[in-house]
Amino acid sequence: MGNWTNAVPASWLLLLAAGFVLAGHPAEPAPSEAATAETDTAAARDVLYRFFREPDEAARRTLAEQFGAVAPSDWSAVRRMLHETAPRDPLAPGTHEFTTPGDAAVPPVHYVLRVPDGYDPKAPAGLPLIVTCHGAGGKGANALRRIERLLGPDVDSYLVAGPDSPQPGVYRVDRTTIAYPLHVLADVRRRANVNCDRTILTGYSRGGYTTWGTVLFSPTHWAGAMPMASWPLTEAGSDGAIVFLQNVLTLCIQAHWGEKDIVSGQSRGISTLSREAAAWFKGQSTAHFEGIEYPGQGHGLKLDEARIRTFSAEARRDPFPAECKYLFHHLYQGRASCVRVTDLAKEEFDFQKRRVLRIQRREDLPNAKRALWRGQGFEVTVRMPKGQNLIAVMARNLREIQVDLPAERLDFAKPIRITVNHRTRFGKLVPVDWACLLETARETYDFERLVGGRVTTATGR
Repeated sequence: MGNWTNAVPASWLLLLAAGFVLAGHPAEPAPSEAATAETDTAAARDVLYRFFREPDEAARRTLAEQFGAVAPSDWSAVRRMLHETAPRDPLAPGTHEFTTPGDAAVPPVHYVLRVPDGYDPKAPAGLPLIVTCHGAGGKGANALRRIERLLGPDVDSYLVAGPDSPQPGVYRVDRTTIAYPLHVLADVRRRANVNCDRTILTGYSRGGYTTWGTVLFSPTHWAGAMPMASWPLTEAGSDGAIVFLQNVLTLCIQAHWGEKDIVSGQSRGISTLSREAAAWFKGQSTAHFEGIEYPGQGHGLKLDEARIRTFSAEARRDPFPAECKYLFHHLYQGRASCVRVTDLAKEEFDFQKRRVLRIQRREDLPNAKRALWRGQGFEVTVRMPKGQNLIAVMARNLREIQVDLPAERLDFAKPIRITVNHRTRFGKLVPVDWACLLETARETYDFERLVGGRVTTATGR
């Protein structure tokens, strides 16, 4: 055979040489966008996993900064990661018994928790939760069995908690009775994988009063309320049954009462006061309230199970309502939308103190009482106009408030403005405070309500 190189044109030799080099030493392929995203997702999950389990606050702050560097740009992806990485003990299907930690306001609360088949503590979206309060002389287990019957086969789509009230006997209006369901809610969130935008509070008779009393002063904690055989009883009594309803205009409510649920010889009772509340909601043209009166029935109701199942399946929470108006009389009740009240401009109102009201006619007394309660109360109105990057607050009888910056409602690439009583109190460009967001998630286990930062400001009274 002849000389092979002499038989091949020089131009071919160059091409062959180049081909040999490329074939023998292939260049590293550029990483794809999908591979990069997968790497960032894995890194973000790893940081979150360590954040939840890190006992040192300073170390958690460092981890929060690391998470911010690799966090998904989609807030729904952040929520999924929080659900997947939060530490929880496994819960087998069936009924479990737990007790909440106590504090100065509420003693430890015993409750039963029903966990359905197929429950996954690491699922990227938690299960809806129903907290059901019992009647006088009952127990949480009794209330849980009632919900099981009402929901039928649908019950296996929910976690259900039935607490034992720490207050024995008939319903009394005090801090314990309106706070203990919140303690149970907080405890279940830490133990089970809960979808906090689908959490419902319900109860029958005494449990219905508990439901009304609780949601009136904690509306942003719940997706819905189903009070049964009860009316919105507060410290203001029957004349104040409609005074605080403005607080729950953004909350889904399905109220049940009997046409004849009234004590013989009385002109006002569960039926009449429930109708008054329903008429008030109708006057507000809200689509969030549904009142169901059962013709011919008294206090023992044969409930409409189909409507209860539909309500439970459809109720959803808006964790940061675009507009709300909130009235209250005690500092511990001061939480509305994205605002938490930190200081009052005057003393809390004492409903037990005797007062003199000047009226022309006796029938004017209820309206005179309502005017007093409204005037002496504390009030917050919050508006977040779409597309304006603005939180506008009106505050009455308050000295200082703390404003949460809703991560999903605000554009952190643009200046954020907060006005209080028409005066600008904050207005600048701020990044997402990842330490605030993750510490709030770690404290509350409310992964559907993401707080991108906080601003404390005076109100100007």
